[in-house]
Amino acid sequence: MKSTNPVSPFPARPLENPARRTLVKGAVAWTVLGAALAPLPIRHALAAAQDTAAVPAALSPALQAFQRASVFLTGKEVSAAMAARCHDALIKRMPDIDRIAAGVNALVEQKQLKHMDDYLALTDVDPKLDQDAKEIVRALYLGVVGDDAEAELFAYEEALMYDATRDVLVVPTYGRGFNTWGPKPADSNIKVEK
Repeated sequence: MKSTNPVSPFPARPLENPARRTLVKGAVAWTVLGAALAPLPIRHALAAAQDTAAVPAALSPALQAFQRASVFLTGKEVSAAMAARCHDALIKRMPDIDRIAAGVNALVEQKQLKHMDDYLALTDVDPKLDQDAKEIVRALYLGVVGDDAEAELFAYEEALMYDATRDVLVVPTYGRGFNTWGPKPADSNIKVEK
């Protein structure tokens, strides 16, 4: 027996197998649930794999100190690769960055600070150290060192400013990795005649 759909002129087929429809609905529900829950662990695993490839196995003591200071100052997990890139960009403008990181770490240890809020509540911090520490925070959040024409971008998609919406919005970028723009175009000579 064929029934017709009032909207479509094509005859509708009766449900042939109700178990199949239940199976399809269940598969769709599990796919939606998996897609909603899976991105964070997958993203963290991919980031960890990229970080281990981008950074040497053993960080120098200066980079370890900088990473430790960065984690404290931002209250976020700063990967070894991000810390190394930020350190390399900052050292060009702040040659004493290793002394600054050591100073922050010593202050944290000396005052037994647990969080950046504890640091901000201090009234006896050296103003120069405080200003330099805030420059580290600024660099890690923006992914840029400097404001002038020679400003250096060391992180874009990994910049901490995107963490607040990372689980909802895709970071706006054109490049999503190596060779995402496609092959380089072949050189061509165009002759323009008048």
